[in-house]
Amino acid sequence: MDISNTRLRELLDKYLEGTASEEEIGEVDNWYKSFDAHAGLTEQLSPDQRTALEQLLFLRISRQAGLDQPTTKVVKAPFRIWWAAAGIAVLLAAGGIYFALNKRTPQVQYTMVTEKAEKGNIKKIVLPDGSTIWLNYETQLRYAQQNDREVWLEGEGYFEIAPQADKQFLVHSGKLDVQVLGTSFNIDAYAPADSVMVTVTSGKVAVSHEKSEAVTLTADQLAVYQAAAGRIEKYDTGATDASAWRQGLLVFKNASFRSIGRKLERRYDVRIRFDGNRTASAQLSASFGREQPLKDILRMLCDIYGFNYRQQPGTNEYLIYDDQPHQ
Repeated sequence: MDISNTRLRELLDKYLEGTASEEEIGEVDNWYKSFDAHAGLTEQLSPDQRTALEQLLFLRISRQAGLDQPTTKVVKAPFRIWWAAAGIAVLLAAGGIYFALNKRTPQVQYTMVTEKAEKGNIKKIVLPDGSTIWLNYETQLRYAQQNDREVWLEGEGYFEIAPQADKQFLVHSGKLDVQVLGTSFNIDAYAPADSVMVTVTSGKVAVSHEKSEAVTLTADQLAVYQAAAGRIEKYDTGATDASAWRQGLLVFKNASFRSIGRKLERRYDVRIRFDGNRTASAQLSASFGREQPLKDILRMLCDIYGFNYRQQPGTNEYLIYDDQPHQ
């Protein structure tokens, strides 16, 4: 069946919202039958759309294998937990889908909880186990009601974990896993980004990645995962600055103007562009208070290098540019 990327996205979004008809679910089912001709479409799906596709494919596999279909719909379940519970593995990768089906009948259904901080808002949540988590702007956290000691983070969060001697707390963030019994730490894993940073305020955590050995951190230590190199590096640091955003503060240390721009975009719900690599890659250190207007921040940052900025008329878009003569 011929199906466009736009149509596939539309169908999966409807499924996630619970508004897809039987006929529309059938469209995805028919698309699966002719998947070889359209494998590349999955590369452009969002995480939620991939999850919906996994769920729909699971229903098809269940019918083919004669398994009992789940009585409870799994809502936006993360790949790792959901498929482990169902006894089915689905790999959506560049160019294809692979199925591994075992003989176990699905027994446990996970109901997922999603917490999200929107642009310009910091959100504080308390998990059923007593752990407290602050979510920075435009950050999402997911966990299963049946297991709140394992969470998935997209963005930046500060964790104060309630200790349980017999049960560790596990955070999946980007390509890193952070394991802890009881401590407080910050994870910065916004996408797109070249690195993921874990900063420990108190206690001890283990940071691991499938391609590198686990790194153990204690108070005032930082782990940086460099995606390009595929390794984790460990540093001594002051942990206070890493979580200053909880009080609404902006603290930048040797940060590129581009990375600062991304943080300002999330806080002020604007778009910030640069006229070239010279302005975008300029290294800056500065700190700003909770009520600092965006234009004041841009002016002070630009003044450090003699740059300038302007707002595009009638929009929330700002351009950082360098109009100085250079030899």
